[in-house]
Amino acid sequence: MTRTSYRVLAALVMLAAPASADTMANLVEHARFDIQPSGAAFKQITIDNPLGDVRVEGWDRASIEIETRKQAPSEQGLDRLHIALIPNPDGTVRLTTTADSDRELKPLARGAVRIDVIVRAPRETRIEAAASAGSLEVVNMDAGGDLDTASGKISVRNVSGGLSTHSVSGATSIAQVFGSVDAQTLSSDLDLDSIGGERLVASASHGKIAGRRVRSRDIELTTNDGRIVLEAEASLHGRLVIASMRGDVDVRLHRHTNPIVVRARGSKVNLGGTMKSQPDGWVEARFGQAVNGTLPALVELRSRYGMVNFVIVN
Repeated sequence: MTRTSYRVLAALVMLAAPASADTMANLVEHARFDIQPSGAAFKQITIDNPLGDVRVEGWDRASIEIETRKQAPSEQGLDRLHIALIPNPDGTVRLTTTADSDRELKPLARGAVRIDVIVRAPRETRIEAAASAGSLEVVNMDAGGDLDTASGKISVRNVSGGLSTHSVSGATSIAQVFGSVDAQTLSSDLDLDSIGGERLVASASHGKIAGRRVRSRDIELTTNDGRIVLEAEASLHGRLVIASMRGDVDVRLHRHTNPIVVRARGSKVNLGGTMKSQPDGWVEARFGQAVNGTLPALVELRSRYGMVNFVIVN
């Protein structure tokens, strides 16, 4: 493993008001680590960075390159920021960041220090990453991953394999993912684009879910207080469940030749001209005819206090 580092003085220009002594300047330290596989190829990297952003990029090399950027108001503050990197013989790597607490020294002010991390890893490496207020970004990887953040944004693009994301209040954007997806957020929006795989599960307690070009076979999108907008393709024998407590549900489904059965309920339901009210309170519509015993795709749409709209796009 090789390492290079250097420190620079980064001036902060304050336009609205005169800068205080604490904001006039920060010290920044850059470092780069190169890790070569010892025996087994790299198969998983676990990153725990509560102090800043994390970005992971896939590349075609067998090695892992890690760039770090530490920032603090003083040399003493920089020295209290640590990065631990543990490569294991089984092909797993763990990276963690910490800030020392010392009773004899002045406490580090919240927001005064940070560590940002960029990782370039073989595409077939699985990524497990956690942050606090920092963002998590993963691009061009082929083994999926598990991303967890509190208030930071999550961004995923061009990733294959099973993916799960968890956020408290950071917005989540997932695009060009080819594998099963499980995306959960408490109080933010979910944006899904070009998702393909066996299963897509997404939920937002307080937030909007928007999906485009979704081709997953089984789809389940739920919100408590938020609108759901979905444009997807109907899969043969597939199942689609869209549910919101207080938000509207708007679904546009591309159908080829397979039949579709749609059941919906809400404050106002529009499924097209063929819909019929059922004795159980649901509204039902059928599109296409089953041939040679072909099972239809099943669509269930519901909103207790919102409107439900469904459109077939041929």
